[in-house]
Amino acid sequence: MEWWVLELITVGVMIAIVGILGPLIKRFGKSYAADVFRVNPRTGKSYLVLMDFAYYMIFGAYILFSIKWEPDTGWEQQVNAEQLQGSVVRIGGMLLLMGLLHGLNVLTLPVIGRIFTLNRQLDDDVAGPRAA
Repeated sequence: MEWWVLELITVGVMIAIVGILGPLIKRFGKSYAADVFRVNPRTGKSYLVLMDFAYYMIFGAYILFSIKWEPDTGWEQQVNAEQLQGSVVRIGGMLLLMGLLHGLNVLTLPVIGRIFTLNRQLDDDVAGPRAA
């Protein structure tokens, strides 16, 4: 097959991964986020929407950055093992980035939830004496 066919397949696989894993991560993470933001669920929903935008922007940019418009130096018109390995590395890089960002989000979400909860409590404490 020609090099550009492999490129189209690689980009299609990356788009499919983003389109499938993104909603799956969101679906299974909703209960976790609900636990973290149980005191202020509206903030939790807003945070999740912003994270969805960030998710698609990061991985859309990754896909755009990794697209090859012409064969790399040393590549042939017909796909060889080096070209196939390069495509697999790009897909693996995206999956690694997804995993790292997801893990970072899981670890930092309780801290963010706690900060938002404390912020709300401070707002309530400040507004309380004025109302009385």
